[in-house]
Amino acid sequence: MKTTVFGFALLASLFLSIHLSAQTMPADADPALWARALKVHKKAIIVDGHNDITGPMVDMDFNLAEDSTNRRQPSGEALHTDIARLKKGGMTGEFMSIYVSGSTLRSGGAMRRAMDLIDATNREAERHEDLITCTTAAEIRRAKKQDKICLLMGIEGGYAIENSLYALRNFYRLGVRYMTLTHNVSHDWADAHGDQPKNNGLSEFGKEVVAEMNRLGMLVDISHVSEKVMSDALDITKAPLIASHSGARGVNDHTRNVPDAILKRLPQNGGVIMVVFYPSFLDERTRREATERSAKLRDQIAALRERFKDDQPGFVQAETELMAANPVYVTDYKRIVDHIDHIKTVAGIDHAGLGSDFDGVDVLPTPMKGVEDLPLVTYEMLRRGYTEQEVRKVLGENFLRALAQAERVAGNRQVSGQGSLKKLAPPKTN
Repeated sequence: MKTTVFGFALLASLFLSIHLSAQTMPADADPALWARALKVHKKAIIVDGHNDITGPMVDMDFNLAEDSTNRRQPSGEALHTDIARLKKGGMTGEFMSIYVSGSTLRSGGAMRRAMDLIDATNREAERHEDLITCTTAAEIRRAKKQDKICLLMGIEGGYAIENSLYALRNFYRLGVRYMTLTHNVSHDWADAHGDQPKNNGLSEFGKEVVAEMNRLGMLVDISHVSEKVMSDALDITKAPLIASHSGARGVNDHTRNVPDAILKRLPQNGGVIMVVFYPSFLDERTRREATERSAKLRDQIAALRERFKDDQPGFVQAETELMAANPVYVTDYKRIVDHIDHIKTVAGIDHAGLGSDFDGVDVLPTPMKGVEDLPLVTYEMLRRGYTEQEVRKVLGENFLRALAQAERVAGNRQVSGQGSLKKLAPPKTN
């Protein structure tokens, strides 16, 4: 959950006439190449770095066995994920986002929210035989052989640990295997992209967090952080880092994307940039038009919000109609591969992956409708001349290599017995 520049229900009307459960083949596809893409896709281990369906699982009591194709979140966004769609998309490992809003820095409750999301993830894995929780690269590979879908967990927003390395270790025990050092807000030990810096990157305690994550075998995630935090993390880490859902700044100069200066350091680190699917992060024209429309319609949306303050469905419908009357350009799935191309050119093919942000965005690149449409990315890579080995690396093998290396860096250790005792005061709330 996070991205709002499109409004709560942007372009929903574009999808209402489409049968969402069908897998999408490009309109101009070469049938033989599409068949090959589906074959390659089915054989590959596919790991997606970021999925926010956990929010609806908690807030809507959404059951992953239910059909999500005609379901929407209360704010209007279409759902992208369910078990059937995960299967159609060929998913092997899906990182369930333990997303904690930056608003908890004012209100409190960060750790409570994270715990709720973790429990919801475990609940789904326990009650559906197609799903299994995984925490290691070996378990992901085993799940592929067993034809099961791994649910993994990554914390989004490092303030969820509430300045406690003790809590970090307990999150590791609960199965969390990456942590985004912050979200869209700078906090006591890490600075965010696009926000006022508080620490000139990572504070001394922030550096201790990275070191402790290395010791545990928890991947450091640099999505959402400032460029200085990216650099600081690379200076400190002894294990590969990831960007769980970011693009390449060399393709679209957005602060959420990773600049070339960082990409050039990845071969030495072994890290992986898992390319996000959000159109505004992928494409400058989409970002510009969406931003301009947001400014143009701000007063009208505020008026609608006041008019429908006691009628959320009514507000969503009215906003949907307003957005449909003021359309913007939405980039297509090929732009995802433009970012993969750039990462391949600057850092090498071993450092690109996929981090969709399904169910955390209000629109996907056309004509994608949900997890079932992941084969579009495989098709486009093959169309551009990627070898099958290169495609498999991007789909999941690069991430598995990074995770396995992080496990080797951690080695055999006591989770708490050897843990750092350095402390920082709990964050202050209003």
